[in-house]
Amino acid sequence: MADRPASALDRALSRFDPRTSWFGWGRTLIATAHLITLALTPTAALLHPLLNESPYPHCQKALAVSAYCVGGDAVSQEWRRWIMVILLAVVASGYRPRWTVWIHAWLLYSIGVSIALPDGGEAIARIAGLLLIPMGLADDRRWHWQRPGTPIGPTARGTAFAAVWALRVQLVILYVQSGVSKFGVPDWLNGSAEYYILRDPIFGAAEPFEGPARWLSGHGLTLGLLTWGGIVIELVIAAFLVGPERLRKAAFVLDVVLHASIIATIGLWSFSLIMIGCAAVAAAPDRTPLAAPRVPPLRKEPRKWQQTRSSNVPKAMSTGAPGSTVSP
Repeated sequence: MADRPASALDRALSRFDPRTSWFGWGRTLIATAHLITLALTPTAALLHPLLNESPYPHCQKALAVSAYCVGGDAVSQEWRRWIMVILLAVVASGYRPRWTVWIHAWLLYSIGVSIALPDGGEAIARIAGLLLIPMGLADDRRWHWQRPGTPIGPTARGTAFAAVWALRVQLVILYVQSGVSKFGVPDWLNGSAEYYILRDPIFGAAEPFEGPARWLSGHGLTLGLLTWGGIVIELVIAAFLVGPERLRKAAFVLDVVLHASIIATIGLWSFSLIMIGCAAVAAAPDRTPLAAPRVPPLRKEPRKWQQTRSSNVPKAMSTGAPGSTVSP
């Protein structure tokens, strides 16, 4: 009996390969989320000083390795912003994941610790960036959109397997905490929370979804479905993410539905893309087929008429002078 869990783990580990298109899409979505934030938000807004705090970015101790701090005053913050946008575009393109995964993790850390008002998405991305490193080190593809062409080594397989499960557990904790904590808030418990959220003057629903959202949240039955449905989806996602492949794929679909709804109603593009990207990596299949080996093309045989023509031409005999021949 004691050998069964070990046998199941051995089977799961033996067939595991993180080099899937899901891993690629997840990295691209996470990188795109921050690319959009940096490209569309002025530097002054990202580094706006807060009350009773020194100006941002803070570059003391470990924070000094941030992309906002390296180089000191010799590099302007505006130049830093656009350099980070270019690097994030390279990461999002999928080029050389084994190397760009390090750049990505550094940028996620830099944004999370250096901007003045990071949200939950930045905190989640910082953790995900570290966990993507072991997966990226196992990825020898030129582009993360390609099928892998070589088998994965045992060391790379083991570390990537542990990193994927660590990411799954992190997301499970996040969704369980988010769902369960709502039961302690009266508006969520009585089913009316979405009524106030969608009508918030700052974070409420915007056009073109404001009208339908207000109409749906103005009726008791649909308001209850909107409010409690979000809680149920979060808890189901948490349960399915640690299940077999078919349940993980269902969790990913629910995650897309949940965060696409958030984008459509109250925005939060960056946060939602980060969550969908993390869910894509966590829900990925355990294995992926290797690409077929490339076979060099066969040398073409000469056609029959070419063979006949060459056989009818008499062989020339050289007399020593270039181009001169003597008939036999």
